[in-house]
Amino acid sequence: MNRAITSRGAILSAGKEIVVQSGIQGLNMRDVAQKCGVSVGSIYNYFPSKSDLVVATIESVWTEMMHNSQGCNSQCNFTESVLSLFHNVQKGCKKYPSFFSAHSISVAALDKSKGREVMNQYFAHIKNGLLESLQHDQGIRKDAFSKQFTKPDFVDFVFSNIITLLAEEAKSCDFLLEIVNRTIY
Repeated sequence: MNRAITSRGAILSAGKEIVVQSGIQGLNMRDVAQKCGVSVGSIYNYFPSKSDLVVATIESVWTEMMHNSQGCNSQCNFTESVLSLFHNVQKGCKKYPSFFSAHSISVAALDKSKGREVMNQYFAHIKNGLLESLQHDQGIRKDAFSKQFTKPDFVDFVFSNIITLLAEEAKSCDFLLEIVNRTIY
């Protein structure tokens, strides 16, 4: 076995390959080391524990889903951004079967505070993108939002419904889009 040090990126790539083949629950240090052609100790140089590896791999999968796909640009309206998000995650779930349903279980089974923190940070990143889209959308009715019905609360509502639809493996988010359209346009 090659005892040379590998890179963090190579380790995460190997981890994602294992997730594609065996699901997130199949991810372990020994298989990642074997796939990288290095000793298990080399993996521990980058990830002090299995939970660190799992959390970093989950974050890497989310990053790939969100940033390596054809998405909306700054010209998209809010509805297009919601649809793009739904399709990006849906497409990612096809590449990484059972990832969406299993990743929260995997995080819960490991270091709860660290896993929850990383997941919340990534979800906050996604919600910030939706909020930015909402704030730049010129088609929204001027009276659509108020002190009691705020843009951040609306984004939280839409995002939680996207997560629910994806967890249920819904084929579309058309009903949610209709709610958005009737509410703010």
